Amino acid sequence: MNQQNLTKLEIKELSKLTELAYSRALAKALASLEEKFQQWRNNKITVFELGEMIHQFHNGPARELWNFYTSGNADLVIVQGVKDGFILKKEVSLGILEKLDGLKSVLKDIKPAL
Repeated sequence: MNQQNLTKLEIKELSKLTELAYSRALAKALASLEEKFQQWRNNKITVFELGEMIHQFHNGPARELWNFYTSGNADLVIVQGVKDGFILKKEVSLGILEKLDGLKSVLKDIKPAL
């Protein structure tokens, strides 16, 4: 999508949707790390093992998410966010829906949220 064809409100919405998808994707990824903290609290793993897992998370999933969601390609981020369930169909305005060609094909495959 060419941002020259977007209104200021639509550009703001793209930014909001990108941030929303990123925060939800990161929260999902952090849930697995939370399990490691629980294991540490229950003395199942050492503080050093937990530290290594945090380091691996930072250099792996967290970095991959940051790279993807800050790439500047809002079209791809939003389409993927909808596809992955991080953005609900009802959270995207009609104006953006009409301008995101890739979103149209994704949306017809998505069942409506209850």
